[in-house]
Amino acid sequence: MSNPPPPNRGHQLVAWGFVAVQVLLIAGVILVPRGSQWPVSPALQWVGWIAMIAGIGIGLWAARYLGRGLTASPLPNGAVTLVTAGPYRYMRHPMYTAVMLIVSGVALRSGSWIVVALTVGLGALFWVKSAWEEQRLAETFPGYPAYQQAVPRFIPHPRRAAA
Repeated sequence: MSNPPPPNRGHQLVAWGFVAVQVLLIAGVILVPRGSQWPVSPALQWVGWIAMIAGIGIGLWAARYLGRGLTASPLPNGAVTLVTAGPYRYMRHPMYTAVMLIVSGVALRSGSWIVVALTVGLGALFWVKSAWEEQRLAETFPGYPAYQQAVPRFIPHPRRAAA
């Protein structure tokens, strides 16, 4: 098991800043009133539910493989070695993928462009947060750059799974 470098106060502030913005965006997706900007057909309801259920499944699968390494902070906590099995074999950030599927399902079912905008904002935040997080992971785990080259960030690609 590789221990992370000593905590850097600046890194901790950035990490928890990402978490705070993430929580605000997710709260917005959940709490903004439903809209009437488009008709939410039964088919769209089903697609939304399927996305949410898939997100929950991926999130539980990823949490199982992370175990004690699971944390809200994008800083490695030193509790585990680099995880490349389970969903991490197919995508580097399955927890972010899971959350995006869940909030996308909510957005589809919302009928609200505000909820869609918050969902897009969350996706942009995850892109920036994951890039920042990957710098910390590369500092902590010598094998991370090779893993990063072999496995897609969020969306699995059948030909690019870690061996």
